[in-house]
Amino acid sequence: MTPTHRWRAGSLRQLILLAFLLVVTPLGVLLVQASNELVEQARQGREEARLSLEIIQRNLQLDVLAEDILRSARQYAILQRSEIRGRQQEQVGHYRNQLDIQSFLLEGNPVIPRLQDTLILIEQAQDGEIGLPLLEQLVLLTGELITQSNRQLEQRLAKLDSQARATQQALWLLASILIAVSALLMLYFSLRISRPVSLLIARIRALGHGQQQDRAALRGPRELVDLNAQLDWLGDHLNELEQEKQRFLRHISHELKTPLTTLREGSDLMAEEVAGPLTDNQREIIELIQRNSFELQTLIEQLLDYNRLQQPGPLDVRSTSLDSCLNAALHPHKLLLEQKRIRLRRPGKDAQWPTDRAMLHRILSNLISNAIYYGDEQGELSVSYQVQDGQMHIDIGNIGPLIPSEEIEQIFKPFFQGKNRRRGPLKGSGIGLSVAQDAAIALGARLSLAHNANHKVVFRIMLPAVSERHAT
Repeated sequence: MTPTHRWRAGSLRQLILLAFLLVVTPLGVLLVQASNELVEQARQGREEARLSLEIIQRNLQLDVLAEDILRSARQYAILQRSEIRGRQQEQVGHYRNQLDIQSFLLEGNPVIPRLQDTLILIEQAQDGEIGLPLLEQLVLLTGELITQSNRQLEQRLAKLDSQARATQQALWLLASILIAVSALLMLYFSLRISRPVSLLIARIRALGHGQQQDRAALRGPRELVDLNAQLDWLGDHLNELEQEKQRFLRHISHELKTPLTTLREGSDLMAEEVAGPLTDNQREIIELIQRNSFELQTLIEQLLDYNRLQQPGPLDVRSTSLDSCLNAALHPHKLLLEQKRIRLRRPGKDAQWPTDRAMLHRILSNLISNAIYYGDEQGELSVSYQVQDGQMHIDIGNIGPLIPSEEIEQIFKPFFQGKNRRRGPLKGSGIGLSVAQDAAIALGARLSLAHNANHKVVFRIMLPAVSERHAT
């Protein structure tokens, strides 16, 4: 294993299970810790409650015994009977036993030593006469013991409550830390899964748009790595198919163009009556051959343009006469304009704009061809120039059927055929507008449908303001 190798989960399932285990572990630790703390708090609470109950019961017994001792002393002082004296001594003994036990339960109580001293004096005076003031002091000290022990129990309860609050705060802090750890783990594993998925989505989009792909190795679960390898294969396969398509288009265009050139030259020679005079019927046939050969040449040139625009070269940006470019684009269509008796409405004044003449010619030629073939006979072809917001707007419109609203988003897609049919002897290729759009993109311009209402369709070219110093 090389030092640069990074660990990755064997599969997506293993990564998900590992993520679940690691995310749940801090929460499990929190649950166990909270459970242990609650059990300990409950145990301390039960112990404190038992101890408090025992102390209160013994306090009550001491209070009763102190009253009984005082009562027995008063009875003995009146009756002087030995059984009363014996009962008093027995009560003092019980009091001593209860006080000794209470001294362990109420450790540190300041009243207990005083009670023990008083009790010693009482025990020493049992053979003689016990003074009532001493016994009354015993009763008072017993009451004071009860008061002090109650205060001591309250302090213990307050301490237990304070411990409960401290435990609660500690649990909240622990919960915050563990939840943060779980959140970080969730974020980490979500990135471990979502990042390669995002890269795969980006690669799929790049494949769909024919863009250059990043062939960097993908790190992640095995399934996603395998999918990335399949995308590598698919990209290579699509590149091979694209190259085959381009070779086919170049080959078929060349093979079609060679005999077509001979056909056009022959028809032109016959139209010029080089081989002899023509009858009216023969001239009509020759014109039909010329018109259809021109349309066939237009389709071939569109295929060549479409193939070239897939890999556009550098632009030759320089000041260009828009009228000159428009004349070049209109010239091949003059015969068709006359046959369909379409009126041409164009700007009365020329305009100069920095652009690539060849790219602009492709756009104008395809838009004019589209307007003529889809326009009405005896309709109108309109061309206008206008500078707006630092851009040159060139509008090309025709009178004819409108483009259906559901087709507007698709008209610039290659080989798209809409409901409206091309009006001519040959069926359209469906790439004229696509070629115009690709040329506009290569030029840094924008081509859009500007008007589609009232039996009039207008396309707009928006040429950017490019300085001649950027010409290549």
